Amino acid sequence: MTPNNQLHSPIVTIEKFSDVSGLTIDTIRALISRGKLPTMKIGRRRMVNVALIEKEALSQQQ
Repeated sequence: MTPNNQLHSPIVTIEKFSDVSGLTIDTIRALISRGKLPTMKIGRRRMVNVALIEKEALSQQQ
C-alpha cells in the first residue's frame, strides 16, 4: 500500500474505500446491499466501517 492509499479513519466514503481496495464502486455497493460490507450512515452519506472490517479480520486470525 502506498502512503496515498492508506486509511486514517475508522469510517470512509465508498469512493475512498474503492481507491484503497481496488474494487469498483459498483462492486462495493453490491457488497453493501448484500450485507457483506459493514457501513454506517452519517447524515445522508453511507460510509464503509473500516474499523469493523479490521476487527472481524483480526478475530478470524486467532
